[in-house]
Amino acid sequence: MPFRRNILALCLLCATALGAAPARAAEPLHAPYFTRAFSPDFVASADDSLPGEKPRPVKVYFRVTDLAKLKVISGKIVAADPFVSTDQQPLALDVPPGEYPVRLAILEGSMGRGRVAFARVDITERPVVRWESAKPVDMQRDAENPDGTWGVTVDSGVAAYFDQDAGRATSEAVAADETFFDSWLERGQNAGYKDKGASGAFRLAADVGPGNVVAFDTGWGEGAYTVYAGYDADQKLAALLMDFDILDWSKVTDLPPDQRPKDPAPVTPTPPAKQAAPAP
Repeated sequence: MPFRRNILALCLLCATALGAAPARAAEPLHAPYFTRAFSPDFVASADDSLPGEKPRPVKVYFRVTDLAKLKVISGKIVAADPFVSTDQQPLALDVPPGEYPVRLAILEGSMGRGRVAFARVDITERPVVRWESAKPVDMQRDAENPDGTWGVTVDSGVAAYFDQDAGRATSEAVAADETFFDSWLERGQNAGYKDKGASGAFRLAADVGPGNVVAFDTGWGEGAYTVYAGYDADQKLAALLMDFDILDWSKVTDLPPDQRPKDPAPVTPTPPAKQAAPAP
């Protein structure tokens, strides 16, 4: 056995020396929810108990919002905090120029209601069969980060997708006008306020330079969040997804679709009653 292990180690060493492709990153265990959460018949049970408490199952499901079309000009997409990191390097992925829908899966039910769980960009309509973490082009493994882990660092409570050319245009605009972000904040907060199912929501699609910035609030707020690339059966890029760690997915169990609550019918505001004119 020791001899066989030594031979195996030697083979691996030789493969590395010859430039063999590195092993793919393991797919996260909750990756199936990257697609299921966007299904209109998805419903599940989650445990809302605190450590040391008895299990407290609650029903969770998602409301999907079609936010905007992301304009890709250069073929390079950036995932970053738009108010802090417009100079972030793009993801190490090539995306054909075009416009791609950005959708949000927003948690419903009694647990974390109204918080964004996933922000997904659909590059094609083909089903995703494999997910792996995506990283920027300048990501390096070193002594401080031997596993090469990376996440979108969010300080403002907002994250975004944008073309790298739109990021450069934003940085230039901010350098020329320090109040540039004021209109973005107002527009994003006003659009989020109109989403009556969420508290403190932020929704923005802002044209800048040759592209645009599509921004949204990030689940629990500040943090570092993983971006995943989804590939189809031909190993071609089909989707991107930002995961905001909204649930402990190890405690989530799928339920039959008929247990999903019915979506409430839209409420039409009742106009105020007209008061009679005072008698002369």
